[in-house]
This record gives sequence, C-alpha cells and structure tokens, in this order.
Amino acid sequence: MSVATPNRLARYVRFLRLSRLSPGVSRLLARFADHPGFPLLVAAVALVCTLTFSFPFTAVLVPAVWLAPRRWLWLVGLSALGSGIGAALLSEVFHHLGWQQVAARWPDLVAGEAVATLAAWVERWGHLTLGLVAASPLPQAPAILLCAVRDPAPLAVFVAIAAGKGVKYLAVALLARRLPELLGRPGEDRD
Repeated sequence: MSVATPNRLARYVRFLRLSRLSPGVSRLLARFADHPGFPLLVAAVALVCTLTFSFPFTAVLVPAVWLAPRRWLWLVGLSALGSGIGAALLSEVFHHLGWQQVAARWPDLVAGEAVATLAAWVERWGHLTLGLVAASPLPQAPAILLCAVRDPAPLAVFVAIAAGKGVKYLAVALLARRLPELLGRPGEDRD
C-alpha cells in the first residue's frame, strides 16, 4: 500500500488547481488515496467522466498515480474498464434518444467539420474508430454517438473504448510516474 506523503499531496493539490478539477472530487481522491479500494474509486470517476463527458479523466489519473504510485497499473486497468462501461452506457443513452434529441440537447456534439470526419471514419471502420479516438486526445462523445446511431452494440463499444483508453492511460501513467524524476525535486540543482 502506498503512503500519500505531504509532498505528494502538495503536488496533487497544485495540479488540481491548474486542471480546475472539482474541489469535491479532489478532496475525495486525496482522502481515499491510501484505501485499498482507491483504484476502484478512480475507476468510478472514469466511468462518470465518460458517461457525462464533463471533463478529461487524465486530470484525475495523473494525480491518482502520484498519490498511489505502487498501484499505478491497477489504476490504469480499472480506469480503462470504467471508461469502457461508461461509454457502453452512453452509447445506449444516445441510441435510445436518437440523433434528433441528442442534437437538440447537445448541439455542439453534432456540429462541425470534425463530426463529419468522424462520421466518415465510423462508416469506413465502424467500432475500430472508437478505439482510435479513445487512444487519442480527441473527444470521444461524438464518435460514441455516431456508432450508437449506426450500430448499437454496447459490447463492441465497451471493448473498443476500454482498449483505446487502456493504451492512452498506460502512456499517461508512465509519463506521470517519470515526470517528477524528469523535472527534478524541488530545491535540487539541475545542471
């Protein structure tokens, strides 16, 4: 089990201020960092972030890796699964609502040139597009919507998003683990 040292908590708090993450979420994560269920809590946040497309989950993953560095692989794996579940649920919501209701509720989600490009990708590659989008910095909600309208297959959505997010979260977590070493410790001379 890891120990959330004061130095690690201070870095976490500074990062959260920069990322503008909800103070409630940041307090919750800091409070439970040493709890054995911490990776499950982080995965639940990933599920909610994906389902609500409210904010980028990597803003949570980086400080979570700093708070629980020995459990980084669990954080990555469970967060990818949480994102996959959230995406499958979101796909079902989009399919149930239909294009017209989604366009009325979230007009920014269906407008723009990027959506037209994604539509062409979904038409050509289907659910593979979701995995590619999930592994990239592109917003995934439009791709989930397009797949939900074209071919509502929650299991395919889950697998594609979980795989893509697994790759992305692995890269982010590895970078987060190395970042303090690369930047040096506060007060250290870097020649």
